[in-house]
Amino acid sequence: MIVGDVEMGSFHGRFDYSIDAKGRVNIPAKFRKSLSPEAEETFIICRAPDGCLRAYPNDLWKAYETELASRPETPETLRHKRLLYSTLAESTLDAQGRISLTSAQMTLAGITKDISLVGQANYIEIWDTMKYDSYLSSADDFDSVFFQSVEAGIAKK
Repeated sequence: MIVGDVEMGSFHGRFDYSIDAKGRVNIPAKFRKSLSPEAEETFIICRAPDGCLRAYPNDLWKAYETELASRPETPETLRHKRLLYSTLAESTLDAQGRISLTSAQMTLAGITKDISLVGQANYIEIWDTMKYDSYLSSADDFDSVFFQSVEAGIAKK
């Protein structure tokens, strides 16, 4: 999304930090600059696949939540919503540009000290650094993943 000359909600790159004893996570200046005014400096944090967390800017979360609500009510969508909403928390940036994770979120993601923030365009993934490095080293090589993804995209068309 572009507002003026600034692309909003466009998170790219990896940043490694330490989480403090109160569960606060620094959000890189580059990511903070990508927030639209409609996000009101607020992130919605929830669990995500592969044992990490996602932090959505408030405005982009609202769009995702609308899409989620439009899905047919099936046992699978109900379970997805229950698992998602049970750990969801809202966090507004503090004066130092940090958001807070709940202890339940930190437990789910295995976060203890070192974290990696990974931009995924519309949201930020929050990983325990050792878990993320392990995930990357156990994943298929880039070429295989790239071409499988391209094929899946073509198959959808």
